Amino acid sequence: MKKQFFRILSCCVLLACLCALPAYAQEPKAAQPAAKEDKVVTDVTGSADLMRNVVGFTTNFGGPYHFAQADHKSPAQAYGDAPAEGAVAVLRLFARADDHGDVPLNTSGHSFLTITNVSEQDINVGGLLIAPDTSITVSTRGNRCEHSGIWYNLEGYYKYYLNASYYQNLYGIQVSLDQSQLDTVNQALANADHWSAIYNCTSFSAGLWNAVCSDTLCAGVPETPADLKADMLRKYPDKTVFGPTVPYDYIVYYGTSLTPSQEFS
Repeated sequence: MKKQFFRILSCCVLLACLCALPAYAQEPKAAQPAAKEDKVVTDVTGSADLMRNVVGFTTNFGGPYHFAQADHKSPAQAYGDAPAEGAVAVLRLFARADDHGDVPLNTSGHSFLTITNVSEQDINVGGLLIAPDTSITVSTRGNRCEHSGIWYNLEGYYKYYLNASYYQNLYGIQVSLDQSQLDTVNQALANADHWSAIYNCTSFSAGLWNAVCSDTLCAGVPETPADLKADMLRKYPDKTVFGPTVPYDYIVYYGTSLTPSQEFS
């Protein structure tokens, strides 16, 4: 009877551990390259955009992003610098905001990350295998119809098709990642599939940056793209670049399920 009890208990513990594993612990899948077809894409504007934001801000209540810290952190680099020795990936942080003068709280803009494979073999980013010399963009959003939470390659899609009007006043900075730090990033991505007005794209982006980079950034209270951009320029003006490129190498996915988007296909 005792043996049977412990056998059942062991099975329960094993099942609990398996259920607790993040989505990327499953066999990673090769990311599908972006088609980059010749088509016209228009963004939602005016009252439709306002309503989309109102719905997003009033229906999503995700909590804080709890990201484990890397056991060692690397210093920030100037955007475009060569990867550090031993790096398998480069993480870049982007922030943009409109100039609204001295308003008490500027909530305009967006913050996001890219992860670029600088190794000689495929690497796993959030459960997607990406090839050498290719990148994935990643951030969280609460105002898209298909999903509220983590999105991959949406920024690249927008920048590719709406280049003339999207992501103006964009700034970027980077840090090199070894495999252990990339593992920390993947753990963070598995715990970031939510969004709220307080715990937003900037909370996600700054939080993940600070988890692997020794040159930390502060995005204010509440955290906003405008404050993140200002802190980048205040602390690291020689490493922050204006007008960085935004890659679009793979199709748009959302969620830890890595569901291909139909709206942004």
